[in-house]
This record gives sequence, structure tokens and C-alpha cells, in this order.
Amino acid sequence: MLSYLKYMLSVPRKFIMTWAIAPALYFTILPLAFANESVEGLMIDTQKEAFRGMSENDTMMNFFGIDDWDNVFTLEGMVTTYFLSLFGVIFVALATIVLLNKMSAKAEEDGTFEFVASLPMTRATVYLTHSVVAIFFGLFIAFTWTNIMYIPIATMELTQTLDYAPLMSATLMAGLAGVSYGVLGFALGAYTGKSSYAWGFGAGLMAIEWIANAVSGTNDLFLWIDDNISSFGAYGAPYQDGLIGGDIGLVLAKIAIFLIIGFAGFRNRSLNLR
Repeated sequence: MLSYLKYMLSVPRKFIMTWAIAPALYFTILPLAFANESVEGLMIDTQKEAFRGMSENDTMMNFFGIDDWDNVFTLEGMVTTYFLSLFGVIFVALATIVLLNKMSAKAEEDGTFEFVASLPMTRATVYLTHSVVAIFFGLFIAFTWTNIMYIPIATMELTQTLDYAPLMSATLMAGLAGVSYGVLGFALGAYTGKSSYAWGFGAGLMAIEWIANAVSGTNDLFLWIDDNISSFGAYGAPYQDGLIGGDIGLVLAKIAIFLIIGFAGFRNRSLNLR
């Protein structure tokens, strides 16, 4: 299993490093926007006032997960409310689905999975290895993003700053939330052998829960979904409140259930090999 795990990580290493480094460098812009008062005034205050009309539109605010318009333009708000709770979750989910698709359902359709099927390993070993990659790849890229983004915070005198430990708590929650959608896509792709199912179910559930989070204030059903089953709803405010046992337990339970379902199908079906 360890040899196969090493192989899985070495072959797509360019893909892994691209997803780890490129978003991290892009989001480093966030702390640099607070480099000094003049830069902050130009990049933050001007934009906040220019788009203040959005703060009067509850639907638009909820769509982006914004509760407090003024807070989202602080460094803490931009990183934890805007980046981690929304786009970080989405990027982790998409990257995980793409990576695991290359190694399972899509590889079956292309015929390149024949190499894996010919190895002296049980299906359980193959599936377990893919599951480990799905979980730790999602967490790896999430922590890479925030740690690289934290470098200017730790080394420069910015007008605002972030505490490292709470930021890592928020990163863990965002990473696990994204993984919960990614492993659903992986599990259904493994269950059916069809890569389209990975995208349909993984991205589909993510879209449903995102919409439920955005309109939870207008409908009791969406509010129930957001409060009880949504990974976006489970994100909460880990930077301010720390990790909540119920929230992190919900996301871990979803990950476990999805992986179990995927294993049941992968173990028993015929592989789509050419």
C-alpha cells in the first residue's frame, strides 16, 4: 500500500504542486492589501464604499456568505469569512474531484486503470489508498494556502494581523468541508465507474448546500439543511470560536459515510477496463 501511495503522489506531483502553490500566491494579495494605511485606503476602503450598495441586498450578501459588510473588509473577515468559508471550500472540493477522477473513474474510462488493476493488491487496498489521498490532499492544499498567505503577516508590519493558531483552526474546518464534497464525488465515481457521476454528485451536493446556506433565512427547509447537514453551515466561525465538536463531527461523519458507500460499490462491481 505504501509503495502504491508513493506512486500515486509522484505521478501527479505537477498537478498537486500547481493546486498548492498557485492559489496560495494569489491569495497572498489579501494580507498585502493591508501593507500600510495608504495601500489599505486605496485597495480596501475605496472598494468597500464603491460596492456598499451590495450591503443592502440580503440575497447577494447571503450568496457570498457575508453577515457583516464592514467586517468582511478587515483582514480577518476577508480571510475567514470570504476566502476560507466559501472559495477555499469550493477549490478544495474541485481539486479533490479532479485528482481522484484521474486515478479512478476517469482512468477506467480511458483504459489507464488497467495498470492499477494488474497490481498485486486487493480492491480494498486500492480504494483505501485513494481515500487516504482524497482526505490528505484536500487538507494539504488548504494548509499550504494559508501558511504561504501567512508569511507576509508574520514578516511585515501590516495595519491588521491574524493569529496563527485560530487561522489553522479555520483552515482545518474549511479543508474538511471541501473534502466532504470531494470524497462524495470520488465515492460515486468509484461506485459507478463513471467520471460524470463524480462531478454530478460532488459538485451537485456542493451547489445545493451552498444555495441552502445562501437562502436559509427565507425558507425553513433550507434553514434545516444549513443547520443539520450542510458543510457550509458547519463551517461557522472557527477563527473566533475555535473548532466546535458538533460541526467537525458532522463533516467527519459525512466523509466516512460517503467513503463507505463508495467502497460497497467498488468492491462488488465489474471494472470498466478496455
